[in-house]
Amino acid sequence: MQLKNVLNTLSALVLSLSCSLVVAAQACPTCPDDLSQPGNNKGAQTVLLTGPAANNANTLSSMIGGFVSGGGGSQNAGLDVKRYSLSGSTGAAAAPGGKAWNVWGAYSYSDIAYQFSPLRSSGDVKVGLAGIDYTFDNNVILGVAAGYDRTDVDLNFSSGKLTGNGYTVAPYIGMLINKNFAIDATIGFGRTNVDTLATIPPSLGGGIVTGSTHSDRNLGSLGLTYREVFGAWTLTGRAGLLTVHDKLGAYTLSNGTFVPDGTVNLTQARLTAMAAYTVGSVTPYASISYINDLSRPDQAPIGGVAAANDRDAWTPAVGVRFRFDNSLYGSVQYSSEQRSEVRNNQFLINLGIRF
Repeated sequence: MQLKNVLNTLSALVLSLSCSLVVAAQACPTCPDDLSQPGNNKGAQTVLLTGPAANNANTLSSMIGGFVSGGGGSQNAGLDVKRYSLSGSTGAAAAPGGKAWNVWGAYSYSDIAYQFSPLRSSGDVKVGLAGIDYTFDNNVILGVAAGYDRTDVDLNFSSGKLTGNGYTVAPYIGMLINKNFAIDATIGFGRTNVDTLATIPPSLGGGIVTGSTHSDRNLGSLGLTYREVFGAWTLTGRAGLLTVHDKLGAYTLSNGTFVPDGTVNLTQARLTAMAAYTVGSVTPYASISYINDLSRPDQAPIGGVAAANDRDAWTPAVGVRFRFDNSLYGSVQYSSEQRSEVRNNQFLINLGIRF
């Protein structure tokens, strides 16, 4: 009887140790805190779902700042495509150099990765945005944007997959204070349907576990843009504050495991400096942004491995703006966010027309 008890104890210890090792290396799908599910891991949820939502909010906010201060998307100053006429007493929306309506569209492709070794994941996020706004009294714009997002991430640590399809709706407002300063604000809401897949290691019986849920988000941003023109040069500075409230709904996996809901609140301050040089109808530019995560959940250690939990980052970007006439404009841009365990390289293109 005593020998049997010893053997049972040893067996339990071996099983516990095996499960712990698999969690650290592969996020064992049969363990209680199944880390292959974002609902069980706020660190992964922040990087794979909330972070891209914050980047989308920043893209939209920056574009609005550009619409107000320079007349085109992504701070399209320097192309002499004027939306506003500040000289004169009243300055109606259709005043010389001003256009009342602005319709635009943008597409971004982001190559993302979470390089924290116990949760190593990589994939991409594709976002399409479209919006329309109207100029009031030549110094205020009011508009609304709508977006579609598609997320495809390989959860390498669990031989799994995370996919998402969602939408965002965001009204916005911008105001030109004077020829140099403009402010903008955005509020929005959206939902992304999330599907997960994890592979059970053969040592634990093998098989595939799936799950489906949705992520509801609210977002807001506030920005201040400063622009100064020196001949062909345009220098732009921008300060922004944005916040995303992201709640992942509770769900039950195909093997009967319950995954509780998970909420992430992310607040960021962003500072950007940009220099642009105009040659005819083309303006190449370069910028550098500093990002500070004022509030966000930290990634907890896994299997004795601690995450870097960087709370700040630098994001250099290069791009070119162009115009075809005084109504049609656009730009292309490439940026790369620099964090020790997060990769976020983005290609962004936008086109718009004023009438």
